[in-house]
Amino acid sequence: MKLLIVEDDEKLAKILSVALSTVGDVDVAESGEIALQKVEGVCYDLVVLDLMLGKLSGIDVLREIRRTYLMPVIVLSALSDIDKKIECFRLGADDYMTKPFAREELMARIEACLRRTGGNFSSTQYKFGRMEVNFVNKMLTVDGNYVSMNRKTYDILELLVRNKEIIMTKQQIFDRIWGYYSTTGPSVIEINIFRLRKILSEFGLEGHLRTIKSTGYMWTEKEY
Repeated sequence: MKLLIVEDDEKLAKILSVALSTVGDVDVAESGEIALQKVEGVCYDLVVLDLMLGKLSGIDVLREIRRTYLMPVIVLSALSDIDKKIECFRLGADDYMTKPFAREELMARIEACLRRTGGNFSSTQYKFGRMEVNFVNKMLTVDGNYVSMNRKTYDILELLVRNKEIIMTKQQIFDRIWGYYSTTGPSVIEINIFRLRKILSEFGLEGHLRTIKSTGYMWTEKEY
Protein backbone atom coordinates (compact mmCIF):
# COMPACT_ATOMS: atom_id res chain seq x y z
CA MET A 1 0.00 0.00 0.00
CA LYS A 2 1.25 3.48 -0.91
CA LEU A 3 0.40 6.61 1.06
CA LEU A 4 1.18 10.29 0.56
CA ILE A 5 1.46 12.87 3.34
CA VAL A 6 1.14 16.50 2.23
CA GLU A 7 2.42 18.58 5.15
CA ASP A 8 4.74 21.61 5.27
CA ASP A 9 5.42 21.27 9.00
CA GLU A 10 8.58 19.14 9.01
CA LYS A 11 8.11 17.90 12.57
CA LEU A 12 4.48 16.86 12.06
CA ALA A 13 5.31 15.30 8.70
CA LYS A 14 7.94 13.11 10.38
CA ILE A 15 5.51 12.05 13.13
CA LEU A 16 2.85 11.17 10.55
CA SER A 17 5.35 9.34 8.38
CA VAL A 18 6.46 7.11 11.25
CA ALA A 19 2.85 6.39 12.25
CA LEU A 20 1.68 5.58 8.72
CA SER A 21 4.72 3.42 7.95
CA THR A 22 2.92 0.66 9.86
CA VAL A 23 0.24 0.73 7.14
CA GLY A 24 2.40 0.92 4.02
CA ASP A 25 5.07 2.80 2.07
CA VAL A 26 4.95 6.53 2.80
CA ASP A 27 5.96 9.51 0.66
CA VAL A 28 6.03 13.08 1.96
CA ALA A 29 5.35 16.25 -0.03
CA GLU A 30 6.34 19.51 1.67
CA SER A 31 4.16 21.67 -0.59
CA GLY A 32 1.08 21.53 -2.77
CA GLU A 33 3.17 21.79 -5.91
CA ILE A 34 5.30 18.77 -4.95
CA ALA A 35 2.15 16.84 -3.99
CA LEU A 36 0.62 17.28 -7.45
CA GLN A 37 3.87 16.21 -9.09
CA LYS A 38 3.90 13.06 -6.98
CA VAL A 39 0.30 12.03 -7.67
CA GLU A 40 0.95 12.37 -11.39
CA GLY A 41 3.61 9.69 -11.16
CA VAL A 42 2.26 7.40 -8.44
CA CYS A 43 -1.23 6.00 -7.84
CA TYR A 44 -1.54 6.32 -4.08
CA ASP A 45 -3.98 4.30 -1.99
CA LEU A 46 -4.52 7.26 0.35
CA VAL A 47 -3.54 10.93 0.67
CA VAL A 48 -3.33 12.72 4.03
CA LEU A 49 -3.57 16.41 3.15
CA ASP A 50 -2.96 19.45 5.34
CA LEU A 51 -5.07 22.45 4.35
CA MET A 52 -2.65 25.12 5.53
CA LEU A 53 0.13 24.92 2.96
CA GLY A 54 2.07 27.64 1.18
CA LYS A 55 1.41 29.16 -2.23
CA LEU A 56 -0.82 26.29 -3.37
CA SER A 57 -3.35 25.62 -0.62
CA GLY A 58 -4.72 22.29 0.48
CA ILE A 59 -8.06 23.26 -1.07
CA ASP A 60 -6.32 23.80 -4.41
CA VAL A 61 -4.54 20.45 -4.14
CA LEU A 62 -7.77 18.64 -3.26
CA ARG A 63 -9.56 20.24 -6.20
CA GLU A 64 -6.80 19.23 -8.63
CA ILE A 65 -6.64 15.66 -7.30
CA ARG A 66 -10.38 15.22 -7.68
CA ARG A 67 -10.33 16.40 -11.28
CA THR A 68 -8.43 13.26 -12.23
CA TYR A 69 -8.06 10.72 -9.42
CA LEU A 70 -10.28 8.52 -7.25
CA MET A 71 -7.75 7.97 -4.46
CA PRO A 72 -9.14 8.68 -0.95
CA VAL A 73 -8.13 11.96 0.71
CA ILE A 74 -8.20 12.71 4.44
CA VAL A 75 -7.90 16.41 5.21
CA LEU A 76 -6.05 17.70 8.29
CA SER A 77 -6.63 21.25 9.49
CA ALA A 78 -6.35 23.53 12.48
CA LEU A 79 -9.62 25.10 11.27
CA SER A 80 -12.79 23.77 12.85
CA ASP A 81 -15.00 26.13 10.84
CA ILE A 82 -18.04 24.24 9.55
CA ASP A 83 -18.04 26.09 6.21
CA LYS A 84 -14.47 24.96 5.53
CA LYS A 85 -15.38 21.37 6.33
CA ILE A 86 -18.37 21.46 4.00
CA GLU A 87 -16.24 22.98 1.23
CA CYS A 88 -13.74 20.13 1.56
CA PHE A 89 -16.43 17.46 1.50
CA ARG A 90 -18.07 19.02 -1.53
CA LEU A 91 -14.72 19.01 -3.31
CA GLY A 92 -14.42 15.28 -2.64
CA ALA A 93 -12.59 14.86 0.68
CA ASP A 94 -13.31 11.51 2.32
CA ASP A 95 -12.72 12.70 5.87
CA TYR A 96 -11.76 15.84 7.79
CA MET A 97 -9.76 15.87 11.04
CA THR A 98 -9.18 18.91 13.20
CA LYS A 99 -5.78 19.41 14.85
CA PRO A 100 -4.69 18.45 17.41
CA PHE A 101 -5.68 14.80 17.12
CA ALA A 102 -4.60 11.49 18.62
CA ARG A 103 -2.51 9.10 16.54
CA GLU A 104 -4.99 6.32 17.35
CA GLU A 105 -7.89 8.34 15.94
CA LEU A 106 -6.02 9.06 12.71
CA MET A 107 -5.18 5.37 12.24
CA ALA A 108 -8.79 4.38 12.93
CA ARG A 109 -10.06 6.93 10.40
CA ILE A 110 -7.58 5.70 7.79
CA GLU A 111 -8.74 2.12 8.29
CA ALA A 112 -12.40 3.19 8.03
CA CYS A 113 -11.69 5.27 4.93
CA LEU A 114 -9.97 2.37 3.17
CA ARG A 115 -12.86 0.06 4.05
CA ARG A 116 -15.38 2.50 2.58
CA THR A 117 -13.47 3.16 -0.61
CA GLY A 118 -12.25 -0.35 -1.22
CA GLY A 119 -8.54 0.55 -1.20
CA ASN A 120 -6.20 -0.81 -3.91
CA PHE A 121 -5.51 2.47 -5.70
CA SER A 122 -1.77 1.99 -6.20
CA SER A 123 -1.85 -0.11 -9.39
CA THR A 124 -1.68 1.73 -12.72
CA GLN A 125 -3.64 -0.62 -14.96
CA TYR A 126 -5.93 -3.63 -15.10
CA LYS A 127 -5.63 -6.26 -17.82
CA PHE A 128 -8.16 -8.98 -18.42
CA GLY A 129 -8.39 -10.93 -21.64
CA ARG A 130 -8.93 -8.52 -24.52
CA MET A 131 -9.48 -5.47 -22.33
CA GLU A 132 -7.17 -3.09 -20.56
CA VAL A 133 -8.14 -0.26 -18.21
CA ASN A 134 -5.40 2.35 -17.93
CA PHE A 135 -5.80 4.19 -14.62
CA VAL A 136 -3.25 6.86 -15.54
CA ASN A 137 -4.75 7.86 -18.89
CA LYS A 138 -8.30 7.10 -17.74
CA MET A 139 -9.22 4.96 -20.70
CA LEU A 140 -10.53 1.54 -21.67
CA THR A 141 -9.11 -0.32 -24.64
CA VAL A 142 -10.31 -3.60 -26.13
CA ASP A 143 -8.01 -5.41 -28.56
CA GLY A 144 -5.83 -2.30 -28.40
CA ASN A 145 -8.60 0.01 -29.59
CA TYR A 146 -9.83 2.95 -27.52
CA VAL A 147 -13.41 2.65 -26.25
CA SER A 148 -15.24 5.94 -25.76
CA MET A 149 -17.41 6.60 -22.68
CA ASN A 150 -18.23 9.54 -20.43
CA ARG A 151 -16.07 10.21 -17.37
CA LYS A 152 -18.52 9.03 -14.71
CA THR A 153 -19.12 5.76 -16.53
CA TYR A 154 -15.36 5.26 -16.74
CA ASP A 155 -14.95 6.10 -13.04
CA ILE A 156 -17.44 3.36 -12.10
CA LEU A 157 -15.59 0.87 -14.31
CA GLU A 158 -12.26 1.79 -12.71
CA LEU A 159 -13.65 1.52 -9.19
CA LEU A 160 -15.14 -1.92 -9.90
CA VAL A 161 -12.09 -3.44 -11.60
CA ARG A 162 -9.76 -2.08 -8.91
CA ASN A 163 -11.91 -4.05 -6.46
CA LYS A 164 -12.59 -7.11 -8.60
CA GLU A 165 -14.49 -9.96 -6.93
CA ILE A 166 -15.61 -7.53 -4.19
CA ILE A 167 -19.18 -6.26 -3.98
CA MET A 168 -19.28 -2.48 -4.09
CA THR A 169 -22.49 -1.15 -2.60
CA LYS A 170 -24.43 1.60 -4.33
CA GLN A 171 -23.59 3.89 -1.41
CA GLN A 172 -19.85 3.19 -1.76
CA ILE A 173 -20.01 3.90 -5.48
CA PHE A 174 -22.01 7.09 -5.00
CA ASP A 175 -19.74 8.41 -2.24
CA ARG A 176 -16.58 7.61 -4.18
CA ILE A 177 -17.67 8.99 -7.58
CA TRP A 178 -20.10 11.79 -6.73
CA GLY A 179 -19.23 12.58 -3.10
CA TYR A 180 -21.16 12.71 0.17
CA TYR A 181 -22.55 16.18 -0.42
CA SER A 182 -23.53 15.78 -4.05
CA THR A 183 -26.99 17.06 -4.91
CA THR A 184 -27.25 14.40 -7.63
CA GLY A 185 -29.73 11.59 -6.97
CA PRO A 186 -28.63 7.93 -6.60
CA SER A 187 -30.38 7.04 -9.88
CA VAL A 188 -27.26 8.28 -11.68
CA ILE A 189 -25.57 5.01 -10.69
CA GLU A 190 -28.16 2.89 -12.51
CA ILE A 191 -27.98 5.18 -15.54
CA ASN A 192 -24.19 4.87 -15.80
CA ILE A 193 -24.22 1.12 -15.07
CA PHE A 194 -26.70 0.74 -17.94
CA ARG A 195 -24.34 2.70 -20.21
CA LEU A 196 -21.34 0.67 -19.08
CA ARG A 197 -23.11 -2.66 -19.57
CA LYS A 198 -24.18 -1.59 -23.07
CA ILE A 199 -20.58 -0.69 -23.96
CA LEU A 200 -19.24 -3.96 -22.56
CA SER A 201 -21.89 -5.95 -24.46
CA GLU A 202 -20.38 -4.77 -27.74
CA PHE A 203 -17.34 -6.87 -26.87
CA GLY A 204 -19.06 -9.76 -25.12
CA LEU A 205 -17.81 -8.60 -21.71
CA GLU A 206 -21.10 -7.66 -20.05
CA GLY A 207 -21.24 -10.99 -18.18
CA HIS A 208 -18.36 -9.86 -15.97
CA LEU A 209 -20.34 -6.93 -14.56
CA ARG A 210 -22.68 -8.45 -11.99
CA THR A 211 -25.63 -6.81 -10.33
CA ILE A 212 -25.98 -7.92 -6.71
CA LYS A 213 -29.68 -7.58 -5.93
CA SER A 214 -30.55 -4.87 -3.39
CA THR A 215 -26.86 -4.30 -2.70
CA GLY A 216 -24.68 -3.05 -5.55
CA TYR A 217 -22.34 -4.28 -8.26
CA MET A 218 -19.22 -6.38 -8.70
CA TRP A 219 -16.66 -6.94 -11.42
CA THR A 220 -15.75 -10.60 -11.67
CA GLU A 221 -13.39 -12.49 -13.94
CA LYS A 222 -15.85 -15.38 -13.87
CA GLU A 223 -18.48 -14.93 -16.55
CA TYR A 224 -22.15 -15.21 -15.55
